[in-house]
Amino acid sequence: MSERLSSFLVPCFVLLLSVYASLYVNLLPPLWINVLPFLPLILAGVAVFLAWHFNKGRVLILVLLLLIPKLYGNFNQDASLTAYLVVSCFCIALLSFLPERGFFNRFAINRMLFVVMLVCWCYAIERGWVSFAFLDSAFFGLSVSWSSVLLWSVVVLSLSAVGLAWWLTGDVFRASGLMSIVSLLIISYSVTSDDQFDALLSAQFLLWIWFLLLESHRMAYMDDLTQLPSRRALNEQLVGLPKQYAIAMVDVDHFKAFNDTYGHDMGDKVLKSVAAQLKRYSVPGKAFRYGGEEFTIVFRGRQLDEAEDILELVRHSIEETFVEVFDPKKKQEVEINVTASFGVAFASLGEPASDVLKRADEALYQSKKKGRNRVSASFEPKKLASKSR
Repeated sequence: MSERLSSFLVPCFVLLLSVYASLYVNLLPPLWINVLPFLPLILAGVAVFLAWHFNKGRVLILVLLLLIPKLYGNFNQDASLTAYLVVSCFCIALLSFLPERGFFNRFAINRMLFVVMLVCWCYAIERGWVSFAFLDSAFFGLSVSWSSVLLWSVVVLSLSAVGLAWWLTGDVFRASGLMSIVSLLIISYSVTSDDQFDALLSAQFLLWIWFLLLESHRMAYMDDLTQLPSRRALNEQLVGLPKQYAIAMVDVDHFKAFNDTYGHDMGDKVLKSVAAQLKRYSVPGKAFRYGGEEFTIVFRGRQLDEAEDILELVRHSIEETFVEVFDPKKKQEVEINVTASFGVAFASLGEPASDVLKRADEALYQSKKKGRNRVSASFEPKKLASKSR
């Protein structure tokens, strides 16, 4: 729940702030008013540069899509509904479900051609080059036409699909896409001046710049396979620990033998499963991927009294969780479970974090030596223990 809300918090804040700013945009100094028409183009350029730098093709397409009304230069309600709003909402929803394929390659080009095709089709209908007479008739005798119902159905369906997908996954791209759709609706039916339009559109590009910066942080500090914080994130965590903390080392038992039997792809599935159990049951501790089949859990402050009980819970959950893997000998899918060994060390006053980590690793070795699938605790170092007396 917390991850889902955190992914939604900044996009929602950007939207609310942009709406508030657009209401008072006429109070800006004359210099800022003169710069405002160029601000969407500047921010779009920054977003495209970052998308290229981080190889994010979906953001490239989205930024180009958001630029259409600025470059089109004839933005009104009818045009926005037919030639822009519907296509934009549909494409944002579509991009939310498509995998990332890179910045400029055949996948990105094909997707851009698809968007251009949709825009040209709607533009042709708006200009009357293509006409479907039956769509202009009343919808079951009501005051709205079939075309309006169909167009709004696409908008509502796109908004619902992206919103539901975000709620189920907590994905930041979908949260940002959801806010973009809401912002487009506000732009289409609430904007009364070009300055308001520029302010709201600039906020959209600012939102996607934030997303790209967040992605850069994720790539640097998150492990792609397990979706746990990486070794780099652990190193930064160790620098700022309080006086009282504990570090636990976790190692998947017989993992090399498992890889030799089932293959590295199946080994990755096991690591994902173990990481999921660590993430779910190690709270209030924080789990990290240390490297290979090793993981680290850091407990801080008041969490120490529960640390060993939590580790036992995590150990049990890993042992009880079955993973479906392909057995090359039997030529079929089988369900297997793995176990993990744990070593935990509680920090002594004045002891460096590197020493605590080393003691946790020694305790892990003791668990391996005693038969694996157990939790072993490291005793307080003798030198520090004598000093404390």
